[in-house]
Amino acid sequence: MNVIFTFEAANLLEKHKHTTFLYSVLLTTFASRIRNHCLSDKLAQSFIKTMSKETFFNILPFERLASTNNKLKSLKLTDSLDEFTVVLTDDQTAGKGQAGNSWESEPNKNLTFSLLLNPTYIEIQDQFIISKAVALGILQFLKYYSPDFSIKWPNDIYYKNNKIGGILIENSICQNLISDSIIGIGLNINQTDFMSNAPNPISLKNITGNEFDLETTLHKILESIANCINQIKLGNIESLNELYLKNLYRKDGSYLYKDKEGAFYASINAINQYGHLELKTTEDEKKCYAFKEVEFVINKEDN
Repeated sequence: MNVIFTFEAANLLEKHKHTTFLYSVLLTTFASRIRNHCLSDKLAQSFIKTMSKETFFNILPFERLASTNNKLKSLKLTDSLDEFTVVLTDDQTAGKGQAGNSWESEPNKNLTFSLLLNPTYIEIQDQFIISKAVALGILQFLKYYSPDFSIKWPNDIYYKNNKIGGILIENSICQNLISDSIIGIGLNINQTDFMSNAPNPISLKNITGNEFDLETTLHKILESIANCINQIKLGNIESLNELYLKNLYRKDGSYLYKDKEGAFYASINAINQYGHLELKTTEDEKKCYAFKEVEFVINKEDN
């Protein structure tokens, strides 16, 4: 192990120690590989270079759009877009979530944007790692304001029992790899009143009492997401998997769920390679679910 690498690694850890998630990934990676003397100088320098540089984001702002995902898809058909191109709008009129759910967002109050990735290094069966990395990137930013943020499987962002954000990922497949991925993100930032029938919305302003500059907030979130995406490129999948599981909503304890057979109490046991949720009931029965096959039952008194 090169002594210079160890010194630079220590400096990098010190630089990012205030960023809980990135620091955890760095620390886990450095500790295991330094201990086992299995990190080559070439990979070490690549790791430091990747984590130290800032990612360039090509941000395309629009005053009003029906859907940032749809706009990014249409632009991609006619233009050659670089990875980390972002379509941003002040007013999204037909935002959508998983399985066609709508997303309410007051104009000029929140962040509604879509991010283009080219994850050709990810095979189809491993595509859920993109969702994990994006969710962890958002959480990395939010955890600065409170430790009570979590990821509600598969890709909602929660504060305690309230939803502050959601992610919609649409992948394009080429042979056995993902040619591009459009990441739609909606985050409640400055909105304080919600008019839809959504049961549990909340914003960062609701939580902190502070107004946030949307442009500054966007850049911080994008940098956090890019840092976590870079971990996939560097092969640090295990660290991301551990962090995702650790920060899941309802990770500890038994809670009420509901599937097609009815309601039951269970605890989260695992998330498998394909992103499916594995629950363990109070009768020690293991159940595995794909998206929308199970409901998290959240009582109003919990909010």
